[in-house]
Amino acid sequence: MFCRQSFRPLAPQGGGHVSGESRLTTNMLVLELSTMIVAIALAFNAESLQASSITWESIFNFIVVNVVVVWFWWRYVVERLSYPPRGEGFPALDVIVLVLISVLPVVLRSGNPIYIAGVLSAMAFAWSGIVLEAVRDPSLPASARADLRRELSARLAVGALFAAGAVASSLGMYAVAYIIIGVTLLVIVYRIVVGLAARLHRRRLLRGRAER
Repeated sequence: MFCRQSFRPLAPQGGGHVSGESRLTTNMLVLELSTMIVAIALAFNAESLQASSITWESIFNFIVVNVVVVWFWWRYVVERLSYPPRGEGFPALDVIVLVLISVLPVVLRSGNPIYIAGVLSAMAFAWSGIVLEAVRDPSLPASARADLRRELSARLAVGALFAAGAVASSLGMYAVAYIIIGVTLLVIVYRIVVGLAARLHRRRLLRGRAER
């Protein structure tokens, strides 16, 4: 969700609970389920645009909402393909995250800070549970586990900040709520930009070494 590092797919190892073939099947199910849910959300968003009077502002809002939804979907798919579920139980946290992603168009269009902060907070906490599940995988290298622990701490902090924004909004402190939400979103954007810059820098270094 709010990750800085690039998650790398891991080859199935003997310490895991799921075989390589089962992991492949799980990956396909994750991709199909997430794509279906997000496609439904985007379709509803398109219908809402058609139902309203079309203006440049509504078109801009439609594009922004779609970009946000697709970005969350993409982060979920990348992370889940890198760290698929270890067991064969019902993926409750995955379903919660995907459902929350699907309702993002509704809450973003509402502009209500309590709904926006509440949904983003719930998503951050649910996603933290998925990361915690990956951290507990005994087959993970120590470096990957350390990265995931840092990511887990960051997502819990983000979830707490959004929860504080939702509480402030419910108490009528809208200015405080908007400040908390705005600062949290700026921190998220900063981490994304820094992560992208770091990856681009590493690629340039690797390309330069390969050309020598």
